[in-house]
Amino acid sequence: MKKVIVKRPSFPNFNFNELLKSQEKNCWQVLCGDEKHWRLGIYSPQYSQESDIKTLESHNCPEVFVLMEGQLSLLLFHEETKRFEILELEKGIPIVVNTWHNGFCPKGPFTGKALVIERDQFETLYKNKKELHL
Repeated sequence: MKKVIVKRPSFPNFNFNELLKSQEKNCWQVLCGDEKHWRLGIYSPQYSQESDIKTLESHNCPEVFVLMEGQLSLLLFHEETKRFEILELEKGIPIVVNTWHNGFCPKGPFTGKALVIERDQFETLYKNKKELHL
């Protein structure tokens, strides 16, 4: 298992009151934030199907996903039931995730984009999918 600690400030410098530009074909890009509170980013997975996913992550705090465009599904692992779930995001409808997760775009790599809101400081654990299902 791998552990990553995100410390504040965990977002790039940005200009207030100006449009924020995201990069194309980029899995994760943090755009802005409010130090000691939250940060916002764009998530667009490179995976096209659940079987492409080898690793899932879990944070020590929840995060919000909102589908902006395309199709994007989250692979969730629920520890209490030891079961995986594929959840297809619906455009404009937020979900708060607090379990092991990763994502894929069924129409091809980087074809779906979600807005993600998370804390400015947190810890992330990464586990191989096979380890979770033991």
